[in-house]
Amino acid sequence: MLYLAPFALQAQPGYSLKAVEANPIPKQQHFDLWREVALQQCDDAPSRHNITRAQCASLVKERSDTCAAQQSGSAPQLIRTTAVAKDVGRKYLQCVTPHYFCKGIEVRTEAEARAQCK
Repeated sequence: MLYLAPFALQAQPGYSLKAVEANPIPKQQHFDLWREVALQQCDDAPSRHNITRAQCASLVKERSDTCAAQQSGSAPQLIRTTAVAKDVGRKYLQCVTPHYFCKGIEVRTEAEARAQCK
């Protein structure tokens, strides 16, 4: 399950996911804020993903640009509402966040987990 509560994060001065309606966020800065959310979630990487915090952060950073590019086409240039911020952010987090790892292999489906996690 994705955790979307840390809306007070501010990766860029002046922009906040919590205050998006009062201060709309340009698309790239919006992805930067969600990247910070994903990196903070890496604090729980050992229990959530079975990898270290450093491994999680490395994966998030590695995937960040690709995931932002994938979501960029459907996102407006300026994020003006909380609903849009959450929708775009949810899709970005689904892309950038590591899945569970078994024996060093990332498993994305239940079938992969059954095969790898014996």
